[in-house]
Amino acid sequence: MKTITYMLNPETGIVYSRVGSEVAIPVLEYDKMTPKNGFATSYALEKFNVFEMCKDLNTMIGIRKIPVAIKNRHRKFWGMKEI
Repeated sequence: MKTITYMLNPETGIVYSRVGSEVAIPVLEYDKMTPKNGFATSYALEKFNVFEMCKDLNTMIGIRKIPVAIKNRHRKFWGMKEI
């Protein structure tokens, strides 16, 4: 059984998630920001090794109460059932 831990970057307000030794981080997709869509931001989750991100993760705040849409996006990324 996988256990997912959610963390909040206090500087950006972006939610990260961790499962085992991997961290899912939303990465800004610059190529999808166009004048046509008003330069709307779009993020794709990418996996990183927890040991590579150790310094950054020390500044994160562990959270549980996050919007269900964000929680489901992370759960889907990790191969879990959505809520």
